Amino acid sequence: MKMFVVVLVLLQVSQHALGVEVYEGVESVLLPCQVNTSVSTVVWSREDLPDFTVHLRDESSDIYEDQNHYYWSRTSMRVDALQTGDLSLTLRKPTIRDSGKYLCTVRKFGQDQIQTGVQLLVTEPPVWPWVLAASLVLLVFLVLLAAVGVIVYKNYIVMVTEGVESVLLPFKTTANLAGDVTVKWRLSGTNHKTVLVFGKGLNNEFKKHSSYRGRTEMKKDPLETGDLSLILKNPVCKDTGVYTCIVYRDVDILAQKTLKLLVKRTGLVH
Repeated sequence: MKMFVVVLVLLQVSQHALGVEVYEGVESVLLPCQVNTSVSTVVWSREDLPDFTVHLRDESSDIYEDQNHYYWSRTSMRVDALQTGDLSLTLRKPTIRDSGKYLCTVRKFGQDQIQTGVQLLVTEPPVWPWVLAASLVLLVFLVLLAAVGVIVYKNYIVMVTEGVESVLLPFKTTANLAGDVTVKWRLSGTNHKTVLVFGKGLNNEFKKHSSYRGRTEMKKDPLETGDLSLILKNPVCKDTGVYTCIVYRDVDILAQKTLKLLVKRTGLVH
């Protein structure tokens, strides 16, 4: 089985079709949500962890009783949010574990009315200024390796050409994985898909999106070794996207990693 290596990409803070990207270590990040209707309640949650309440606000105040403890003291909204329709959420001290798709759900008389999704990607900041020169040297090295069919990686993007037998999305963790732990790999974005689910007693193939059935697997005994890397067989251009692995026990996140996979047609990797 062919495996490959990973590459550091210098991302700037931005907002685009996939959502919001920000460096770990910034003071805060704003997840936008705007509506043009009267609102009685707004709930912020995470699509990949539906039991998590990130933030809840009604007509009188913020409500913290049901907020997941991971977000305690880190979220806030405008005081006049429900009156102005600006339901944007401020998340303080974002970390890589905060990466995921956030849902802003508007409720009226207890019924969901409008839902907006925001994809958040938090990455490690670049090391300046010498990293730029090192990256240029590495890019030249990548071109040479691509010419002979070898793929190199950086920390957050994996590049590969169509036609290879498989590609590895690496993820190793030292978290305590004892007990009833679930590992979930997902393709994020507009057309989110479940790529792989691993855990005791889970029907893995049934839970995968149909386009990934028979094409994804993990290494032997991942919960014992801590190697939660995803093996994707026969990658094609349609597999390109942002992949997130979340490891959780009940409602507690134990570990998380987000990677970008870029699959190009033969001869187009550069």
